[in-house]
Amino acid sequence: MPLLSIEGLSYTYEGAPRPALEDISLALEPGDYLAVVGSNGSGKSTLLRLMDGLLRPGSGRVLVDGADSSEGSAARAVRSALALVFQSPQDQLVASVVEEDVAFGPENLGLPRDEIGRRVESALAAVGLSGERRSPVRSLSAGQQQRLALAGALAMEPRCIAFDEATSMLDPHARAEVLDLLDGLSARGAALVHATHDMAEAARAGRVIALEEGRIVYDGSPAGLFSLIASGQGGPVLARLELPPSWELALALGMEGLTAESAAGIAARIAGAWKAAPGMPPLHTAVGEPDNPSRGADAREAFRLEQVSFSYLRGTTGERRALQGVSMSVPEGSLVALVGKTGSGKSTLLQLMDALAFPFSGRVTSLGADTGARGADLRAIRTRAPLSVQRPESALFERYAGDDVAFGPRNLGLSGQALVERVRAAMETAGLPFTAFRDRKTRSLSGGEKRKLAIAGVLALQPLALLLDEPCSALDPASRKAMSALARSFALRAGASDGRTVVMATHSMEEAAAADLVAVIAEGGLAAFGTPGEIFYDHFEPAWGIGRPFACEAAIELGRLGVEVPGQPLDIPALAAALGAGHEARVAGRLS
Repeated sequence: MPLLSIEGLSYTYEGAPRPALEDISLALEPGDYLAVVGSNGSGKSTLLRLMDGLLRPGSGRVLVDGADSSEGSAARAVRSALALVFQSPQDQLVASVVEEDVAFGPENLGLPRDEIGRRVESALAAVGLSGERRSPVRSLSAGQQQRLALAGALAMEPRCIAFDEATSMLDPHARAEVLDLLDGLSARGAALVHATHDMAEAARAGRVIALEEGRIVYDGSPAGLFSLIASGQGGPVLARLELPPSWELALALGMEGLTAESAAGIAARIAGAWKAAPGMPPLHTAVGEPDNPSRGADAREAFRLEQVSFSYLRGTTGERRALQGVSMSVPEGSLVALVGKTGSGKSTLLQLMDALAFPFSGRVTSLGADTGARGADLRAIRTRAPLSVQRPESALFERYAGDDVAFGPRNLGLSGQALVERVRAAMETAGLPFTAFRDRKTRSLSGGEKRKLAIAGVLALQPLALLLDEPCSALDPASRKAMSALARSFALRAGASDGRTVVMATHSMEEAAAADLVAVIAEGGLAAFGTPGEIFYDHFEPAWGIGRPFACEAAIELGRLGVEVPGQPLDIPALAAALGAGHEARVAGRLS
């Protein structure tokens, strides 16, 4: 009998116009590693919740180690065998202290105290939270809470683990550690189900299914999926997915795509082919850095921080320093990316800029207003430069999506048709068609759709600046590209003279590379601030723990192997151009 068996599974949410899942069947044996991909709202989270018995199917059934997940009497057996790590960690964190939260599951299994202690220690070490075991859960960053949720699942030592975008809020270093952990779990016989929008993560699985509108539209190997995407033969559904960066670069150079290939791996292949082709013309395409706003004395400031420090739970035994002595000037009309390890202080910095928090020392100026000044108009500050928070579900409160977007402009006095058009424009810009989503219940939206709705809510205020905390987390590839383009167009929409500014926290170095300026936050301080070229090439420090964009890593590795890459390419198209992709003198077939 398979460890996990799904037979003819269908499910429809109350009031929904179509099923969330329809006629899904699959089976997993011990050691199987399944990636689940698809657009936002395609049914990935619903599938995982049905596996764990949190939802009961409309038809069909789920068997976990022989137990039917829809039967209440089997709930204990099902959740002992299968652990689910939610997309939003707050949905499953139940205790106030880190080690107590990890111990919650084993305690409910009735295990001996010594065994519980062993499991807690092992799980915290596996996710890199051993140093936080006695910390208050609420003092952790979103990424740390995501790791804590994973630790809670590991402590159950289940035979099957389902991950719902479990790496979406982790920094590159932590993400790599978690992915290595998943590989190890699979190798030791655990069955894994990993719902993800990251195709490089999906490439690590042995099998991939793609969902669209609740149906399986692909079931096979990662290589087969990527081949269909690359050839365009997968139709419009698969075309909305993306290729891993290694495949994208390989195709741009006429190479064969290899599953789960690293930047170092493809660089070695390119260098080998280069050296095997005598007489090949020298590299000819110099790639410069993107235009950046002036940071000279004449540049106007959108935000200014002067020796800013902040601590959570100040004055208590659980006090936690978030920022220490940060000074930074954000030019008007620029797109600035905040990067750093999970828990480095990025979200706190954004909250200070939005006057949702105030520094214990130092000064924050937002669009010319001192946020800590006596009599400061905090409502005006937050309206001119609103913050879209990291967990959108925590900021959504109206029953219907359209009403949530309307809340801000309505409180500013807008009404009638003008309000409707404002809401329509904001929702359409954020990628939520007004007629399709205005009357959707907010709680019925997927994680990615809630993120878009939160963005629409701040756009409806027609602000002068946007503060975005991981705006692309949990979005499918097409939506991620659209959100990145939205941030860029907002900063450029009316030109620098209009002063539109975007400050965006992100764990994606590809997103950061597309910004005008990058601020590296490390251990509560500003470690570096400059252009993407300066950060990822000229002054990069591995100790920052942020990683480099794939194209940068490949270009630097090529340099180590004797292939000089001119300029500072920050993305795959720029690197391919620098390597002379498509040049007539390229030796046919040498790179395959």
